[in-house]
Amino acid sequence: MQAVLKTPIPRGRKKSRSDEQIADLEALITAMGKRLQAEYVEGAIPYLRRYEPQLWATLESLDREESLEALLRYEQVFFEGLQRYIAFLSDERKAA
Repeated sequence: MQAVLKTPIPRGRKKSRSDEQIADLEALITAMGKRLQAEYVEGAIPYLRRYEPQLWATLESLDREESLEALLRYEQVFFEGLQRYIAFLSDERKAA
């Protein structure tokens, strides 16, 4: 009987922990995108750019980061912006 003296080298690339984390982050980004799309109010992005420059700058900064913390904070800040926009629309209707 022949003995194996060396551990066989796998032919396929083994998924590393960082690959799994990237895949998980991509899945979370996709899910967040669907939530934001479902809640989005037409005109919110132009409003945020024009009337909420600090909030918009925060969103842009968070968008450049690739971490779970940044993703969660992005969603929180975006929904805060949507709430501000809805309040703005409500005030506009009351004034009209």
